[in-house]
Amino acid sequence: MMEERKNIKENESNFDSHDTVVGQDRGGVLDESDSLNDVRDSLDKGSDANRKEEVRRQRREKEIRNLKASKAYKFISTVTTLADKYFLDALLGLVPSVGDLVSSIFGLPFIYVTLFKVKSIPLTLAVIYNYLVDILLGSIPFFIGDAIDFFSKAHVKNLDLITRYVEGDKKTIRQVRSKALLTAFLIIILSVIIYFVFRLLIGVTEWTWTLLIDMFKWLIGLF
Repeated sequence: MMEERKNIKENESNFDSHDTVVGQDRGGVLDESDSLNDVRDSLDKGSDANRKEEVRRQRREKEIRNLKASKAYKFISTVTTLADKYFLDALLGLVPSVGDLVSSIFGLPFIYVTLFKVKSIPLTLAVIYNYLVDILLGSIPFFIGDAIDFFSKAHVKNLDLITRYVEGDKKTIRQVRSKALLTAFLIIILSVIIYFVFRLLIGVTEWTWTLLIDMFKWLIGLF
């Protein structure tokens, strides 16, 4: 009787030990299964991120191709060639007072592209700022500004800026966006300065023409 009880207890003990081992094995299998699921989820997330990045890249390349193929972009490329590479802008600047204002009209297509095609206000501000600096430098009297116009090449600078921005140059994009508020402030300052400079230049031009006409009349009166 005692031996039977002893055997029963041993069997129960072995059974419990077996359950414990099986439980540990099952726990290990579940842990491994969870780890595999985590790895699979990570891979799936990485694949989704890569797919999204690839979609964004393809969309970006398509936008670049469409912009460069557009009539507006081709037009500003032509303007850049005529105005800066063939010095049409500098030649117009030789006309006293109004020459720089007339040549600044060439900048309007660039502003149109940045504002309505690229749809970037910071880039538009940067382009306007470059043109205002070019106008102010070109207004320096005694043909100094006209000489600067031959080397300034604002259209080349702006076309290059637009191209690098559209192509996703990170340095260009960061600079343009980070300086947007400062650029807007400088545009206001430059606009005020240019307004008074041109008022002065127009007044001086009118006085000069009046003086020349009076001198011409006086010379005619001598004969």
